[in-house]
Amino acid sequence: MKKSRIFATVVYFIFTFGIGIIFSLTLPGYFATFTSPAEIVRDALGRGDFLTAIVLTEPIGFGSEPSLSRTFEEGGGIVLFECVTEVYDRGTDENNDPDGDGLIRGMLYKCYAGFVYGVANRYDVFSRTGNGTALKVTKADGTEKTLPLLDYDSDGNGSNDGISTYTQNGFILLEIRESDVDSIKKLVFTDKTGAEVLVAESDRELGFSDAFFDCFGDIENYNALVAEGTREGISSEERESLKKEREDYASSVEQALGSTEGCVFTAKSEAYQNASREISNRANKKAIPFIIIYFVVIYIIADFLLGTHFIIKFFQWFLFKVCKIPHKEKKPAVDTELYGHDYYSMVTFKLDLSEVPEFSGSVGIKYMSDTGEEFLFTLLKEDEYTATLRMKAGVYVNPFIDIDRAYGPVDLPDNLIVEGYQTENTIRIVKREV
Repeated sequence: MKKSRIFATVVYFIFTFGIGIIFSLTLPGYFATFTSPAEIVRDALGRGDFLTAIVLTEPIGFGSEPSLSRTFEEGGGIVLFECVTEVYDRGTDENNDPDGDGLIRGMLYKCYAGFVYGVANRYDVFSRTGNGTALKVTKADGTEKTLPLLDYDSDGNGSNDGISTYTQNGFILLEIRESDVDSIKKLVFTDKTGAEVLVAESDRELGFSDAFFDCFGDIENYNALVAEGTREGISSEERESLKKEREDYASSVEQALGSTEGCVFTAKSEAYQNASREISNRANKKAIPFIIIYFVVIYIIADFLLGTHFIIKFFQWFLFKVCKIPHKEKKPAVDTELYGHDYYSMVTFKLDLSEVPEFSGSVGIKYMSDTGEEFLFTLLKEDEYTATLRMKAGVYVNPFIDIDRAYGPVDLPDNLIVEGYQTENTIRIVKREV
C-alpha cells in the first residue's frame, strides 16, 4: 500500500471515528431532551396516566390529584393540576420578559398546568392568516380573559400560526398563571376561525390559596432574593448569604410538601424517577442503533474505497468455501505435461510508461493463489518500475492494482499464469479519461 493511501486511511478513520464519538456522547442527551419526553407524555395521556404526564413538565411541586379533569363528548379531554414552577427561559428584567410579568430566571410562580389531549381530528388550530385560536378563561366573578395558545411562526412573518406540541405530538400543554387570572371557573377553546370548539367547566372555583400553594409560603420574598442575587455589583459575601437563604427556603418547601397530604415534591417523587428512567431508556434505544449503523457504514466505505476489500473476501470465502456454492473460475490451464506444477518460477512485472512519461508514483500489483495467499509486486521509479517475486507454478486470480487514480492499466491479466522458470509481464499504463 502506498504511503499516500496509508495516510488517507489514517486521516479517514481519525475523522470518522471522531465524529462517531461525538455522536455517542451527544445523541442520547439530544433524544432525552428534545424527543423522548414529549413522546412519553403523549403515550401517558393516551392511557390516562396523567401523573406521568405532569411530572415531565418538571414543576417544583404539584397537587397529586387533578384540580380539573373533563372528557369531551366526542373523545379526548382536559386535565389541570395545581403547580408551582421555576422560570427557566426569561430575561433578567421586565424589558426582556416577553409576558411582561417581571419574572426572571430562577423565580417561582403559581399556576394550573396540564393538557388538552385526544382532540387532534376535530380541533383545527393551524392558520397562517387571521388565526383565531385562543383560550378564554372565565373567572369566579364571571369576567373573562383571553390567553394565547399559539407558539410558533411557520413562515417567519412575525405572526404565530400553530401550537408546536399539538402539531408534533397531538396534545396541547396548558399553563394558566396566577399573573394571568386570579381564579378559574370555565375554559373555552376557540379554533383558527374563532369558533368555540371545546368547553370545560369546573365544579368549583380554582384559586391560588389552597393547601398546596400554602406549602410554598412567601414566594414573593423568595423571588426578591433571586432578583437581588442577579443585580450588578453584588459582592461574593452577599451572594453566598442570599444563596443560603434560598436553600433554606427550598428545604422548607420540600418538607412542607412531604408532610401535606396530596402534595408532591417533583424531584423526589417515584413518578418522576420512573419517568426519568423511561426517558433515558427511550433515548438510548433511539441513539444506539443510529451509532451502530454509523460505524458499520464508515467501515464499509473504508473497505471499498481504501483497498482492503475484506468484506468481498469474506463473502467469497463464505459462499464458496463454507456454503460450497459451485462457481466457475476463469483459469487457463497450465501446461503441466511440459513443466509439471511442483516447482517455483521467478515472476517479473514491468510497466510500459511510453504513453505517460510524466508518471512518477509507485504502483502495487496484487494477485491471490487458490489457497488465499496474496502476492504483491511493488514497482518503484528507482527500480525502473520492475519487480520480481518467487512464486509456485499455477494460476493466480483476483488482480488488484494500487495506482494514482488519474492513471490506469490497459492489459492487466485477470489470471496470472505462472509457468516455466521465468515469467515476465509488461503492463501498459495510460491516463484515465476525465
